[in-house]
Amino acid sequence: MKVTRPKKLQTKFLLGLAGIALGGGLLFACGLYFHLRTLLETEVASKADMMLNQVEAVRTYVRNTLRPAMYRALPEDQFIIEAMSTSYISRKVMDGMATTGALSPHYRRVAIGARNPNYEATPRERQLVKYFQDHPGKRTFSGFDTIDGQQFYITARPVKFVSSCMNCHGEPGRAPKELIQRYGNTRGFGHSVDTIGGVTAVTLPVGSALSRIRGATLGYISLAIAGALLSFGIVNILFNRVVVHNLRRLTDVLTDHFTEQADTSVLTQLGDGDEIEDVLHGVEELASHLSQARRELEHYAVNLRQMVDDRTADLSREAMERRTDVTLFVNILNTLNVSHTRRELLEAALPRIGKRFNARKAAFVCTLASQNYYSWPKPGVQPQKPDNWSEVVASGEPLLTYDSAFIPVRSSEHTVEGYLCLYFDDTADTEPGQVRDILVALGQQLGIAMENLSALDTLLTQNDLLGSIFEGIADPLLLMDGACNVIIANEAARALGESAISPQAYVDAVPPLFGLSRGEGDTCPLRSVIAGGQPLSFERELPGGRSFQISIYPVRGAEASDSRAVVYARENTAEKQMLAQMQQSEKLVTVGKLAAGLAHEINNPLGVIACYAELLRSGAENDGDRADVDVILRHTKQAQHVLQDLLNFARPRSAGKGPSDPGEVLRMLGDVFTVQAEARHARLVMDVPDALPPVTTDPISLEQVLSNLLINALDVVPRDTGEVRVHAEATPDAVRIVVADNGPGIPKDMQSQIFDPFFTTKDVGKGTGLGLAVVFGLMRDIGGTITVHSDGGARFTLTFPIAETADDITA
Repeated sequence: MKVTRPKKLQTKFLLGLAGIALGGGLLFACGLYFHLRTLLETEVASKADMMLNQVEAVRTYVRNTLRPAMYRALPEDQFIIEAMSTSYISRKVMDGMATTGALSPHYRRVAIGARNPNYEATPRERQLVKYFQDHPGKRTFSGFDTIDGQQFYITARPVKFVSSCMNCHGEPGRAPKELIQRYGNTRGFGHSVDTIGGVTAVTLPVGSALSRIRGATLGYISLAIAGALLSFGIVNILFNRVVVHNLRRLTDVLTDHFTEQADTSVLTQLGDGDEIEDVLHGVEELASHLSQARRELEHYAVNLRQMVDDRTADLSREAMERRTDVTLFVNILNTLNVSHTRRELLEAALPRIGKRFNARKAAFVCTLASQNYYSWPKPGVQPQKPDNWSEVVASGEPLLTYDSAFIPVRSSEHTVEGYLCLYFDDTADTEPGQVRDILVALGQQLGIAMENLSALDTLLTQNDLLGSIFEGIADPLLLMDGACNVIIANEAARALGESAISPQAYVDAVPPLFGLSRGEGDTCPLRSVIAGGQPLSFERELPGGRSFQISIYPVRGAEASDSRAVVYARENTAEKQMLAQMQQSEKLVTVGKLAAGLAHEINNPLGVIACYAELLRSGAENDGDRADVDVILRHTKQAQHVLQDLLNFARPRSAGKGPSDPGEVLRMLGDVFTVQAEARHARLVMDVPDALPPVTTDPISLEQVLSNLLINALDVVPRDTGEVRVHAEATPDAVRIVVADNGPGIPKDMQSQIFDPFFTTKDVGKGTGLGLAVVFGLMRDIGGTITVHSDGGARFTLTFPIAETADDITA
């Protein structure tokens, strides 16, 4: 029998939906009301502002245009209120604009103590005046107000007296007589500039508009309620059909299946709540029946379950043992990573092995010549060996008894390194025979680990040795790949790169210095060496004058892509400088001997030629003959000057030992050559410290060396823009003087020849080529050095040894 139930779920749903609809409708109605009220306020405010702006425009016109025109047209003391009073005209204009209707505006211009009593401020208007007086910065007041039970919208602006208002509202004696005659002299006077004495207000009635807004809002609410009722009816039908009907069918199904006597309690509960609660009661009862059936099935399958549990436990134990074995092998590998010797490896592995197999002690016995052993848990305790130990070692096979196990530890070449010895108690759960395969695999793993550790130790030792040799080479040494990338660089190469570029990339700076760069393509010497397989040597000069002999040796890898090369650089700067000095000295000696011989052989004939030329000149009878003889004498003297230079070069004056003050000599030369530089329209810049240490040469030799360099520099600098710079500084063991110019410089291929006698870059007839040769000889005698570089001009660098004492410095 089916029981008819009340539709409680549907009632709850409809009540909730009604509440939502009602709340939403009210919320929308309130929003509509306030929106319409805001629109009304915007409209009336715009209209009031427009009226006030119109009034202000009229007042401005009267004040600025009409009143001055009337003053000019009328006699000086005449005043026409109807044409000259801003208040009168504005009121008349606004009175003429008065209309009728729902939103008919009302204009008022009032003041406290007004001249016309009809425009005296009411109490409400006095409050507006007080508001503007208390808030000087406010220019407008707007808002709704209720007057005599009617609602109005009021917009007010303050009336502020300006200087043009003082004629009519200041002192009575200054006011026009027409005002005095019409209104008297007691009201409307006594005001001052920039004070607020009244307000201009526009009042618009809004009561009827607000009533229409409220009516529209109530109408919408009524329409919303009617629509909600219609929606409720439709939703009620749909909800009853879609939800309630199906829930009723579900509860009927549950009622049909609870037919036993024990299920009568369920039937009595159905219908007490709503449809969902009935379904919940039925599902709970169904779950209870299923739980009871499950317990009965478990009771029937208890024996089978026990067997399954036992087998599962065995499998779990075996899996746990396998995981333990895997963990043991992994731990041995991890121990290899942190161990440095076999002792460290065995001392870390023996405790893990003993605990894994529940052994009371474990040991390792080396079967090689060392016969070492290691034991756990007591180090240093010699393990107990079986009686047939020699046979066991000779066979290399494992030996397992009921209380011990002796497992061979083999290397990868199957060589027995030793034996792993495990000792068990009589009560141990694990018998050695049950884990024989695991123990054999463990012994092999331990042997391979020991072998790898020995190999790694040997490799590290060799690596340290090679690293020491590599870093100990004093010359730059690099290992590079085919892409010109630096793989390894020794300390000398890193120091060279650090001196050439910032320390962040000093290694990458070395290959470009040697002409090895990724950007040079197939012309790179490194790639040529790797491709050809033959060593290559060449010389490379670095910026700054340093020179290196570069040697590249190919290193073949297993594959062509693994080819590399060793780059070895040996600095030969000092050797080249010494060789150049030796060659220059030999040239000077040879040329000096030749010059001395030529000077003596040629000087005597030149003297005879000059003597006879003088005789011819004295005996010449006409000017033409004397002019010809003068030519002979001039060229003879020029040849004698050249011979004198040769003699001076061949027998140069030895440089004195000094000491002398280089700073004083430089300042003296600066005074002399500044005049010569100005004559050539050039500039001489002297950068000489106040105090320089004395040098081991006399002032005359020092002056001769520096004068030759300054003369040469002034001869080559361009006119008007020429500049010669002299810089001096002291180092720990020498004084360095640099003479630089901005002339054309010296080509690189000529720098090795400029100190040769008779070599000159000047035009023919402008130099003998002996000046720099003499300078080189003097610097050699002094014990100093002279070097030349061309970088935007010629730069000569002189180094003078510092004298041991500064006594008797002569200038």
